[in-house]
Amino acid sequence: MTRARTPVQTRAASGPGAPITPPARDPGLSGPYSQAIVTEPDARIRSELQRLLDRARDIRELLRARQAQTESDGQYAQDTHEYFLENGFYKVLLPRRFGGLELGVPAFFALISEVARGCPSTAWCLSLSAAHTLTLSSYWPEATQDEVFGKHGYMIAPASGNPRAATVVPTEGGYLVSGTWRYCSGAPYSTHFFPTIMVPGADGEDGYRAWAVIDREDFTVLDDWGRVIGMRGSGSNSITMENVFVPYHRISRETWTAHADGPSVGYAVHGNPTYSGVFMGFAEGEVAAVAVGLGYAALDEYERIIRTTRAPFDPTGNLRAEADDWRRVLGMAMAQVDAAQGSLLHSGRLYEEYARRSATEGEAFDEARAMRLNNAHFVVEELVWEAVQTLIRTAGSGFSADGQALQRYFRDIWTTQSRTDQFQFFAAPTAGYHLAGQVLHEAAQRAAETESVPEPALAAGTAGA
Repeated sequence: MTRARTPVQTRAASGPGAPITPPARDPGLSGPYSQAIVTEPDARIRSELQRLLDRARDIRELLRARQAQTESDGQYAQDTHEYFLENGFYKVLLPRRFGGLELGVPAFFALISEVARGCPSTAWCLSLSAAHTLTLSSYWPEATQDEVFGKHGYMIAPASGNPRAATVVPTEGGYLVSGTWRYCSGAPYSTHFFPTIMVPGADGEDGYRAWAVIDREDFTVLDDWGRVIGMRGSGSNSITMENVFVPYHRISRETWTAHADGPSVGYAVHGNPTYSGVFMGFAEGEVAAVAVGLGYAALDEYERIIRTTRAPFDPTGNLRAEADDWRRVLGMAMAQVDAAQGSLLHSGRLYEEYARRSATEGEAFDEARAMRLNNAHFVVEELVWEAVQTLIRTAGSGFSADGQALQRYFRDIWTTQSRTDQFQFFAAPTAGYHLAGQVLHEAAQRAAETESVPEPALAAGTAGA
């Protein structure tokens, strides 16, 4: 068994059939394929994104070296947080009005993937907190944005829809909110928190679901994270609060989850249609971006393994990288992760286009579009999951032991597959939205052409179907 892991030096050469020279450094830290390619056509965004990706790559070796410590601590280190602050990692989605970079959704996904190539847990913690800058910029009134973004010049805000015994009590000017919320990824360095709450109805009206924005001094981050199989360093702690006063302007009724028809508050404030999208078209992309970077990290580790260990049962003593069996695995996994990356960035561009059409052309960013983007993000995660399974299965048992990077990546990608919100629970509803939308669209076209069927009858008939 140990023979298969013995490092071997071979002479340098080139060509597909030549002997393989072990790299001077781990793959992913040097060479042309260690760098993400920027394809953004806008010159300003291109320049800023390239700078951010370079800074993420500069810290990649340190993040990799600290993976075990990050897992043990349950969060990335203070100096990593300061590095992110210094280089604007928290400002990618922040509007320029508040000193942000305003680079858009594809750029955000690209940066998160680059960070995840160094440490998936770190990227998860960063992604699921910095991402809600887009949420606040899109759906909260101008005064609230001034208040929240103006406090620090950036926002780090986890969100959670997992309350335990939460209460919302009406009071003068707002509500008193109490409760504990689980899985608040990004909690350790948070400046704010977005809990979902149920606002009680008044004057005979039904209550409704909403998001609140809470300041850091009004909640407590619990030391309860890390006892899970993967993403142990993601800072997904619980958050608790008691009788916190939340004024009306800090609450947004959740009407923007899956449907937008017309310009949002954010578009009116910033003039950028990216702030006029819908939450479900973007949210799972926060996780998918981490998965893509994790996929490249796993490829880097597998390449290191096959470049430096002998092929088992090979009497010639060749490296695994010289044998088609391991080249085949690497090549197929590379294609899966490349396809995942392409799908992720394309979904980001579609999000922005759907938002633009909704804000400027009156073409709804509806449930069918939002949920199809959501599901595309799930497929990104599944592609990486499939690739990593093959890599760890063929690397050998020694590389799946505790402390091995490939084992950590396997545990981390498993986390994307084992949450309550999974692909299988969204696929059928998405098809339902698609089919219902087609019926409504065709019925409206017929009504416009013949004027023979009243609109209310069409709507009622469709709902009954």
